[in-house]
Amino acid sequence: MQFNLIDERWIPVRRRDGSSDKIAPHEVTKGFADNPVVALDAPRPDFNGALIQFLIGLVQTTAAPDDEDDWEELLASPPSPESLYERFMTVHDAFNLGGDGPRFMQDFEDFTAEYSSVDGLLIESPGIHAQELNTDHFIKRNTVIGICPCCCATALFSLQTNSPSGGPGYMTSLRGGGPLTTLVLGDGNHDSVWQLLTLNILEKTKFLNICGNINLIEKKSIFPWMGTTRKGKRKKGDQFTGECTTPEEAHPTAMFWAMPRRIRLNFKNLRLGICDICGISSSSIIASHKKAPGGASYEGWLHPLTPYYEKNATMDKLPVHAQPGGISYRHWLGLVSNDLKDKKTPARIVHEFINNRQRKDWQFRLWAFGYDMNKAKSRCWYESIIPLLYLDPRIRAQYEQNVAGMIRAAAKIGENLRIAIKNSIHGDPIFNPLTKEIKWQYKDIKKLPANEDKCRSKILHETRGMTSLIAMEAAFWQNTESQFYSSLLGLKSALESGNDINQEMKKWHNALCHEAQKLFDAYAWEGAIEDTDPKRAVYARKELDKFNHSKIVRELIGL
Repeated sequence: MQFNLIDERWIPVRRRDGSSDKIAPHEVTKGFADNPVVALDAPRPDFNGALIQFLIGLVQTTAAPDDEDDWEELLASPPSPESLYERFMTVHDAFNLGGDGPRFMQDFEDFTAEYSSVDGLLIESPGIHAQELNTDHFIKRNTVIGICPCCCATALFSLQTNSPSGGPGYMTSLRGGGPLTTLVLGDGNHDSVWQLLTLNILEKTKFLNICGNINLIEKKSIFPWMGTTRKGKRKKGDQFTGECTTPEEAHPTAMFWAMPRRIRLNFKNLRLGICDICGISSSSIIASHKKAPGGASYEGWLHPLTPYYEKNATMDKLPVHAQPGGISYRHWLGLVSNDLKDKKTPARIVHEFINNRQRKDWQFRLWAFGYDMNKAKSRCWYESIIPLLYLDPRIRAQYEQNVAGMIRAAAKIGENLRIAIKNSIHGDPIFNPLTKEIKWQYKDIKKLPANEDKCRSKILHETRGMTSLIAMEAAFWQNTESQFYSSLLGLKSALESGNDINQEMKKWHNALCHEAQKLFDAYAWEGAIEDTDPKRAVYARKELDKFNHSKIVRELIGL
């Protein structure tokens, strides 16, 4: 089967008038003046995440702006489809999905292995182990038995980009399993997909200087499927065999095309049918693929679309991943601004926008998305939109300091809410009549430290897997989000005008305390009346209120 991703119209999109369309990559600028492409329209949200990264990678690889002036011109006036096609044609032979030569995102070698169902390309599909143990309770096997070439190409790119750990020899992606991706979204005047791409590419020199070897310009150094597979590290007994692909051993643009998994699609038994993902009829339904261990492993790369944190022991920079509870304003530190305490830094593209590209009359946003992975298991797909406020450079440092305090105060109160709920349901209060303080004991938590901070950390650690508490904490962040953004605007206005910010900080503190009490009342009394201990609940609620108004919380907000 010949299906070239540069030539074919395979990317589902939506235009400004609401109509659906399928375009080839170079047609992303077609109709820009009167009816532009304004959104990707894949049948799955993770496919949209994969497709936008595919397009960003393609533009960054072949049509990156030369300098800042060139970038601004591209944002305002895109190249014609014909001009883009000419650029993309320089890598045309690397984007054949089928055929006898190199295949897009597939192993160079036609290795020997048994074919399995094509649903194995989907990250959430149950693996062989789950099928053998009959543990595929929620996501059933054999629900996807045939995929059209358009969905197959997207699924393949998504798997290679988000690749989770898959057992011995099955490597994770260049950014680890299920990396968090953060992109800059335009405002109403910059809402086309072309402008979304432009906002998330870097000028040539800036991009090439991140990491990678600019002297390796052969296609196999950019697109790993164009040459023999570099075997990654595999443990054999007590030894590791193979080697990591480091930035010194590939071109910088290779980070968009990393290929940790050895996969070959089966094009020998194509059939006419309906795609089980998009529901569209195709004459080339793909039903199986084969895989083998020993794909490429990556080390030391810094991807421009992902935030990183510093590991204390090694000082290595590691990519941030989505966690249970989703993405909300609690992740502002590290996604939008530096988190000095936890040593998190925003993605390079976000840093570039905030520090060098943002304009006073732009109201842009941050689009964050990614899989929450637990080793090979995908627990959830998360995505969120966060506003990016323009700040006068004179107030930026003070503003970021205040916002950091607001978020850390919310985190403290959220943690205390968890502890209070735990106390009200499972705690045993021991009242000291002399000090008039309460010490809590638990049947399921032994040997609590005497130090109060360590004691709280122990309780939080022991309750981290309790689903009800995770849901309650997620509700706390979600229900205070609108007030957070309102307080951000109030804080910004007060700092710009030189007014006292105490009123805004008090408003924020009151909102946090009110929501904590509201959720406590909802969760602490949710059990059967005969199982509820009113005395225990009252004690827990009083301690919740006392802590939320304590000096430690108020100082974080600057009160």
